[in-house]
Amino acid sequence: MRFVFTCLAGLVLGLASQAAAQAATFEKEPALQENFYGVHVLENRAWLVGYYGTILHSNDRGLTWKLQRSPTRSSLFRVRFLNGEKGWISGSYGTLLYTADGGNNWNAQPTGTIEQLFGLTSVNEQMGWAVGSRGTILHTEDGGRSWLNSSLSEDLTFSDVAFVNASRGWIVGEFGVIFQTRDGGKSWNKQKSPVEVSFVSGESRNLFALLFPEPDNGWAFGLDGVVLKTRGGSSWEIVHEKKAGGSSAGANHLFAAAAITGRLWAVGERGTVLYSDADGSGWRQASAETPPVSLNGIAFGKNGWGLIVGNRGVILRTDDGGTTWKRLKIALQGQGKELSRTP
Repeated sequence: MRFVFTCLAGLVLGLASQAAAQAATFEKEPALQENFYGVHVLENRAWLVGYYGTILHSNDRGLTWKLQRSPTRSSLFRVRFLNGEKGWISGSYGTLLYTADGGNNWNAQPTGTIEQLFGLTSVNEQMGWAVGSRGTILHTEDGGRSWLNSSLSEDLTFSDVAFVNASRGWIVGEFGVIFQTRDGGKSWNKQKSPVEVSFVSGESRNLFALLFPEPDNGWAFGLDGVVLKTRGGSSWEIVHEKKAGGSSAGANHLFAAAAITGRLWAVGERGTVLYSDADGSGWRQASAETPPVSLNGIAFGKNGWGLIVGNRGVILRTDDGGTTWKRLKIALQGQGKELSRTP
């Protein structure tokens, strides 16, 4: 069967039938042991999102957490904040949430689509982008009050979107495709991808994540540990991949990436946590306290602290730029929404 959705989506949609039965108990039993898909860190604050509309927030570098009220029970894939107050979340079945008060109140935004929205980015307080299944491309020019559909006529699943300024951006996704815009999304042009395959080939060379630490230097991450690099944004080359007929360190699928001073990071299936120098050479597996589950998101904040989130409620935390990662376990305190962290 065609690999229509990303590996992450298959796990999400497989759990959907449980949602109705759990709806009545959500307030007492939030999905803390289910899958987390996205994380955003802003200085000393953080937000996690995941299965069954779960939104968690910390304002003290992940030491304590609070469950924020969610207006949806749909799975939430990505969360992005422009500042400490304004943020967006994208999710399944066309879900887009917006907050103007740090997440104390999240409001659903009409999108006019029921497609899965896997990728999300904000360019400034007015402009944002979301991409997903069936070539879906949505954008807002009014801070998220309304979303315009500029989807491509290609039956592809887009996994991630990144902009380096209001004009220039990229989209990656199914079959290893890469699209670029230079005019703020008025037009999208397919770039030559070194891993792109045709639908009729029967191969899966999906790209899941984009990372642009600098405006002209970017990275794409995907199936079998492939890492692509662009210098200048016009062409892409493979800098890491699984060797044919053999094995390669970090050959598991890579779902998310982040940068911290002097180092790049990528996470993926089976507990994969890779890092490299800033030039992308010599990718190595980090030492992390994690079971062999999919890790779906990674982000860093101030002074070397960061978070990784994954399936089955996995949250990893670092205070030293990734030199060491320790697992957090979060549980409800009493019947309220205040959460405690257990060693």
